[in-house]
Amino acid sequence: MFLVSAGRSERISPAAVARDTELSREAATDLFRQLLQVEAIQRETYEAELVDTQCRVDPTRTREIFERTQQSIRTLAAHRQRVPTTEVTPLVTFPDDPAFSGSTPASFDMEGLLSSLASQVKRTGREIVLLSPFFEGDGLGRLADVLLDALDRGVELTIVTRYLADSESHNHNVIDAFMERASERGVTSEITLVDYTVWEETTPIDEQRQDGENPQFTLHAKVMLFDSRAAYVGSANVTDYGFNRYLELGVLLEGARVTAFRDLCEFLLDSDGAVAVDL
Repeated sequence: MFLVSAGRSERISPAAVARDTELSREAATDLFRQLLQVEAIQRETYEAELVDTQCRVDPTRTREIFERTQQSIRTLAAHRQRVPTTEVTPLVTFPDDPAFSGSTPASFDMEGLLSSLASQVKRTGREIVLLSPFFEGDGLGRLADVLLDALDRGVELTIVTRYLADSESHNHNVIDAFMERASERGVTSEITLVDYTVWEETTPIDEQRQDGENPQFTLHAKVMLFDSRAAYVGSANVTDYGFNRYLELGVLLEGARVTAFRDLCEFLLDSDGAVAVDL
């Protein structure tokens, strides 16, 4: 578009580029700002907003900038193949505290936890693994629609939690309600439920419950894997408090380091303590 504009001696603006490409108005404006700094384009008008400013293109300088950019992209791609990298995005849920009423995740150079998880679910094409010690109806409800849509696409969902074999436990009741919704859409075959709660051999059967004895060992990790390409690791349970009310922190990993969490989840699922449950 820039070079065609130069060849026709036409003006070009960020608004026009945003209209005719996939760039947002903000991204197009930022592109123009950078090209102005390297004198690849010159202002022809001075509008109140840069997005509406008309510019003329220096074709020689612009072609030089674009060629250097393409070379840089190839160099970075080759480097990433030799040295695998991991992108880390900090995630946050703000507490239900008036002190945070004017804050946004961007205020701390972070992204919202729930919105980021929902976005990752929408991008997933094969498998989601969700580990959480505690589930609550409103919390799972905030992800239920995108999870069900993923199941409709053929994505496999594995949920690993504690006390799932206890029919009186809160986790059991919450996930059972989710399974009913999945049944209505005919996608229960895509879901695997796993209980990871191991008791001492001496613990009576009637005490192997959420309100009974403490397990010998169980999970407290909060992890969500997306196609083995991304992983959320953080403090939030799948509850309304975790997604909406408490201060919760975590990270979204994308890239090489996700493999470690995938391998650990596979090891856990293959262990004797992981028991498949049908609800």
